[in-house]
Amino acid sequence: MINRTSLLAGCATALLALCSVPALADDGLYVSADGGGSFFLPNLHLKNAPGTARENFGAGYAMGGALGYDNGDGVRIEVDSNYTLNGLDRIDSVAAPGHIDSKSLMLNSQFDLAPHAVVTPYMGAGAGYENVGIDVPGLSGHDWKPAYQAEAGLRGNLSQDVSVFTEYRLTQSAPEEVDHEHQHFVNHGLLAGLTYRLGS
Repeated sequence: MINRTSLLAGCATALLALCSVPALADDGLYVSADGGGSFFLPNLHLKNAPGTARENFGAGYAMGGALGYDNGDGVRIEVDSNYTLNGLDRIDSVAAPGHIDSKSLMLNSQFDLAPHAVVTPYMGAGAGYENVGIDVPGLSGHDWKPAYQAEAGLRGNLSQDVSVFTEYRLTQSAPEEVDHEHQHFVNHGLLAGLTYRLGS
């Protein structure tokens, strides 16, 4: 089982060890890619089963990327896309096959809390749409709904063009309509990634 606290601490330690280039003041476009773990999914309720069954999902994975613009003073605007997948452990106390996955498209803003530092903490928020798909016994389908996300992390530069980051991300969407049943979706992710500056 993945230890979430150790994973986050390890990412932060690696970031501090790698980063020795001062933050840049140049503005311009950038692209980023990230990946990591998907955790803390809610135990959803399967309403169209006999009675009300409880779905229990395990840890999964997340990956994605972004295209954005850095204003050179600690503020970034980006279009972000992310994919997550978590396997089903059981329904009530019975082992069962299945999974839940999501695809999101968000418009984000990020703010550095210590602009131009070697390593800076940052916070961000975004809004957009998320397509959640579920495939478990008795329920299957996908649905697009409005969604939002909040994020907090650490960022530092490896070179004049490349930076590395580690991040916690919370994503939540409106209840999904799947097979005429409402499914509430909240996801917590621990991610690490690279950003490449395309130039000013």
